[in-house]
Amino acid sequence: MIISIFASIWAQNLWDELILKNEINLLEKKYLWENIKFYVFTYDLEDDFIKKSNVEYVEYFPIWIKQPKNLLRNVKNFLNFKKIVKQSDLIVVWWGWIIYDEEHQKTFTPLNQWLFRSNFFKKLNKKVLFFSIWINIKNNSNLDKIKKIFSWNCEIHVRDKSSLELLVNLWIEAKRTMDPVFCDNISLKELKWDSNFEISLKPSFLEKEIDSKVFKMEDLEEIDFSWKIVWIWFRTWYLTNENENIEKIIEFILKNNWKIILVPHSFHKTDEKANDYIFLDKFAQKYNLEICKNMTESYELYTKWKINFCLSMRLHSIILSQVYKIPFIWFTYSKKTSEILRELI
Repeated sequence: MIISIFASIWAQNLWDELILKNEINLLEKKYLWENIKFYVFTYDLEDDFIKKSNVEYVEYFPIWIKQPKNLLRNVKNFLNFKKIVKQSDLIVVWWGWIIYDEEHQKTFTPLNQWLFRSNFFKKLNKKVLFFSIWINIKNNSNLDKIKKIFSWNCEIHVRDKSSLELLVNLWIEAKRTMDPVFCDNISLKELKWDSNFEISLKPSFLEKEIDSKVFKMEDLEEIDFSWKIVWIWFRTWYLTNENENIEKIIEFILKNNWKIILVPHSFHKTDEKANDYIFLDKFAQKYNLEICKNMTESYELYTKWKINFCLSMRLHSIILSQVYKIPFIWFTYSKKTSEILRELI
């Protein structure tokens, strides 16, 4: 069996890589008796985080198509795309979002490219699973494009209620599924295709919810920090007076002789606003703090239980904290994260 996965894993983002990891595990469990070969489409062939003998990475078409020097590269990629899609038994699209226009970072999702791909799948009458997608439309002119992307026989799973409501209002059938990273600490023997619907989130390891837009130090001073290692996983642009407040948080924790580890989530190569390492490293240098230098180091803090407590804004940091039973404080900053939080408490 051949399964092609259209993923968003080129940005050196641990979130995306763990979605891919757990999605592959779920698909292998669903098609347990099949000999599966996975083709994973990506924009980055150099930094593959998930390495398995039955997984091959291939480059997206189009890729920087406006640059003349990429002409032959795109011709090759298109022929490869056409060949692989034709021979695939299942197409899986788990791109984190089809379109999203609220992020401060400069990266964007090319909606027209998904129209092209969707039409191509439809023309070849391919079975398509849209898995764990998230749709956030602010410009109503894009709704027609959303209709066209899903205007045929496919299975659609969304991660959040607002995406589900949007599709239902467009008369598009879809179902809600939990984020696949909730499966990260489940053995393959225990894993079920529908386990992401059934995972128990109790007890919750959430200690407190703090609105990052109105944060004040009093929110932390009332917390009983009785742990030795505190993990900080923040991103830029979302915490009020971020530099000043992060420094206050660090100084407050250090004053009580607790160790701090700064944990970047994203190591984006071209977008500094999306690169947590660049943002957090300035605090690491100022306070001589330990900081994870790549996705593997960040991930192993969870899987090897190297921390005792987590302060975080990143959605998948919170999910991993819950999955690996690490107490955490969640600094919420968007509807996306707060909606998941409602399911943890």
